[in-house]
Amino acid sequence: MTALDTIPADNPPRLLQRANIAPLALVNLGVGLHAVIWYLASTAMPTAIKEVGGAEYLSWVGSLFLMTTIVGGSVTAMLKGHFGARNAMLGAGTVVMIGGLVSAAAPGVELILAGRAIQGLGEGVLIALSYVITRELFDNRLVPRVFGTLAATWGGAVFLGPLIGGVLTEAFSWRVAFLGAALLPLPMQALAFMILRDPHARIFVGKPPLLRVTLLAAGVIGIAVADRLGNALLGGAAIAAGIAAVALALKIDRRAASHLITTVFPSLRHRVSLGLWVLILMPMGEAGVVVYAPYLLQLDRGLAPTWAGYIGAIHALTWSLSALCVASLPPRWHGLAIISGPVTLAVGMALLGIGLAGSPLTLVAAALALVGIGFGISHSFINQRIMAAAPEGQEDATATAIPTLECLGGAIGAAASGLVGNAAGFGGSLTPEVVQMGSIGVFGGGALIVLIGVVAAGLFLRSASPVVDRKN
Repeated sequence: MTALDTIPADNPPRLLQRANIAPLALVNLGVGLHAVIWYLASTAMPTAIKEVGGAEYLSWVGSLFLMTTIVGGSVTAMLKGHFGARNAMLGAGTVVMIGGLVSAAAPGVELILAGRAIQGLGEGVLIALSYVITRELFDNRLVPRVFGTLAATWGGAVFLGPLIGGVLTEAFSWRVAFLGAALLPLPMQALAFMILRDPHARIFVGKPPLLRVTLLAAGVIGIAVADRLGNALLGGAAIAAGIAAVALALKIDRRAASHLITTVFPSLRHRVSLGLWVLILMPMGEAGVVVYAPYLLQLDRGLAPTWAGYIGAIHALTWSLSALCVASLPPRWHGLAIISGPVTLAVGMALLGIGLAGSPLTLVAAALALVGIGFGISHSFINQRIMAAAPEGQEDATATAIPTLECLGGAIGAAASGLVGNAAGFGGSLTPEVVQMGSIGVFGGGALIVLIGVVAAGLFLRSASPVVDRKN
């Protein structure tokens, strides 16, 4: 029994009490580290490419990083079961540091790519592990508020990452920026060493899941490279092959003794699986914003990179602010927030589809704000209900499935957006007609995907009974 078990049901705990401060800092560092390093590296990469060459591989920086992040997330339950949460977090932080050092010392673009891939592997573990220990370190009634702080941390990283990367690159060099990224895990590792001290049982048995991880990696690579093949037919085939490889990995995983991802996925009947589908479809539909919004704001609307970057980051900021605003909502409002999230996101994507080409920038900013609000008002409550309904014995596999499958949804959405954008002519001269038709295809198509998420959210709510705090 822990201190959390003694809290009476009619006396909701406070998040900002002394016992929660250090655990709250730890899980926020685990998630925030990923966000800061992502934007730091994005800021430093153009300068690095200019010095060492290899501009044709620039797009692979994100693709390889995303692939290894998903793989890292998928093996988190296994690592925690073998080594315990503390050792897994310390080891993952060390992997992130090694990746940063490899990139900082790279003589050419190949080792920069290798370093970013190594960092993605470690960061995938850190993100998933942060979700797992959130369930273990906090009373279940505090989980939405904890996720609200995680969203705020992510929003802050949108500005902190480019700031750190820009200052270090301009004042010193891009190598110093990557060196700074290598040092960022140290505070998190110190907290993990002090907080995560409980003994653990060896609960993950059997052989390492090499086949499942290989299939998962191959599937993500197939999806990630789809928009680089220069042909819509080949790109579609690559996406289909990638999805098939991921499906095979999930099928094998369900039959294994220990699971990387909860076995109820991808069922359309279990409430956990329905919630996971919502969390896949929302980033899948929104991916076009990440791929094309800053690009079009610069090259079509003529904004300077800084202004394009800040306008493009509006959705991240509104996600954070709206998550904080709804974190303290009483449970009777959670269902409304869950269904309103994908609806709001779909409206924002539709407005981008019809307005990014020539509408006033205030409308574009409002549409991006709706995209972020859609995530912010629903994400933490969906997470809470998924984890509260996790099948017995699969709590860790359910928690790690959340960020892993969200990244997978984003990867598929980004590839699909690239195929649609390239087919519309986004890679060539951006005439008004090209931008208008491409925006309708990319962002309007994203809205249609999110509408499927609205249906999944409705089924999720119908299948879910009121959340019961397991600790009381």
